[in-house]
Amino acid sequence: MGLHTTRHSRAPWPSGPVDKSEPAIVVRADPTLPGQTLTLFQKIKGFVSFYKGGLKELVSNIKAAPKIQDRLSKGEAVTRDELLIHRRTPADKWRLVPFGFLVVIIPELIPLTIFLFPGVCPSTCVTYGQVAKMAANSDAARSKLHAKVLARFDDLGLAPTALADAEGLAQAKGKDIFDLDRLQSADLQLVSQFMGLGKIGLINSEPQMKERLAAHLEYIRKDDRLLVAEQAVDRLGLAELIRACQERAIATTGRSEEQLRVALGAWTGLSQARNRSLPMLPIVWSRLALFSQ
Repeated sequence: MGLHTTRHSRAPWPSGPVDKSEPAIVVRADPTLPGQTLTLFQKIKGFVSFYKGGLKELVSNIKAAPKIQDRLSKGEAVTRDELLIHRRTPADKWRLVPFGFLVVIIPELIPLTIFLFPGVCPSTCVTYGQVAKMAANSDAARSKLHAKVLARFDDLGLAPTALADAEGLAQAKGKDIFDLDRLQSADLQLVSQFMGLGKIGLINSEPQMKERLAAHLEYIRKDDRLLVAEQAVDRLGLAELIRACQERAIATTGRSEEQLRVALGAWTGLSQARNRSLPMLPIVWSRLALFSQ
């Protein structure tokens, strides 16, 4: 069986004249996608091809990022793929030189290097296997925190299912945990860790963590709007689907692709509920309380 492909798309249905300066649709084989039977040679060849393609995509993204930033600063609309370029490319640029060196000089050692130092890999070069492994580690860490979330709900006299739907979320008010400005230090640390943003400590102060959490929630709201507007939940590649769920602290380990699409669709359905302006923080708490379901 040949290599399965992973789709890294840009504006899947372009309208009007095509701007050749913008990144185009990129389709690359991912040797780690499930359902493949590959020889060692095929795997090595597949990895080298995948990473070289990822570097080309990153260079394209770096060229496109300033234009996207300019459009965003002017309040102009962007696609979801452009939003991801804007979000991921700054960190990816720092990884370009060391990772490019590996691809050109010693590509055979890339899988081992990434296993030992996962932070060296740009987002355009992350395979499904890497995404799944990082997601499993995150889910394990969140499972340990889940008991604290349930205990916090119990302290407040809230049932975990109280915020399970738009109606319940619309009524969420009056408690400090639902207001970022009034979020207590312990609650801020709990939410931040659950969302994969680290914890308050020597590097991050409480004001910094609030600012970081606010920025993350604003990004999620923008991403939710684009996922719904582009009807993209059902079209995301498997690796990108897992990424999107993990950014929202939705458990992915042991769940089928269909279950993940349903979970992500449920999240976007809450955040983009019509005729309601639901704050993001109660939605986050609702997902944390229902993490294991």
